[in-house]
Amino acid sequence: MSNKVLHRSSLVMACLLAGAALAQTPSHATDPRTDRTDGNSNVPGNTTMPGNTTERSSMHASAATRKPLTAQSFAEQAAVIGKAEIELGKLALKNSQDAQVQKFAQRMITDHSNADKQLQSIATQQSLTLPQKLDTEHQALMDKLSDMKGAQFDREYSKAMSEGHDKAVALFEAASRDPQMPAELKQFASTTLPTLESHRDMAHSMKGDVKRDKRS
Repeated sequence: MSNKVLHRSSLVMACLLAGAALAQTPSHATDPRTDRTDGNSNVPGNTTMPGNTTERSSMHASAATRKPLTAQSFAEQAAVIGKAEIELGKLALKNSQDAQVQKFAQRMITDHSNADKQLQSIATQQSLTLPQKLDTEHQALMDKLSDMKGAQFDREYSKAMSEGHDKAVALFEAASRDPQMPAELKQFASTTLPTLESHRDMAHSMKGDVKRDKRS
């Protein structure tokens, strides 16, 4: 066979092999400019990595449901808290037989009555309307504790006082730092806060003592 024939045959074979290779190449080959995966090769390009949008959405939802603190809303919440502490304190004096619980209850009546007088005065000056009765949450707590006596009452009362004063301290801290809060209410929050913090510490201590008494 001549050299020309061999050369032509080699060219034909090379073309056939090249065509076969092209036929096996996937038609949907990835173009790095159009099919990006943002760091996750198994996820489509519009998928966000974990710990990003999901966490931010949760934070935004939480912020959206949080009520803004205004002079009126703070005054209302502070008044309800004070009224509840007074009424629950009176109930504790009747339903508890524990000296520590009764001492704490009397302290609640005295301190929150004084704070309530201050708040009433400020509300009058600021033309704020204060609630005259407990809200649904605190009334339900009153109804629940009214049916309890002795150790059962002490346990539930101390638990409620611990949780309630945690919330009260957080509320008054927020009001004392709020630049939009009227000066009189801001001052009221700041001067009442140390008393509430003391109540909170006493409530948690009382709660621990009640638990230990139950075990013994």
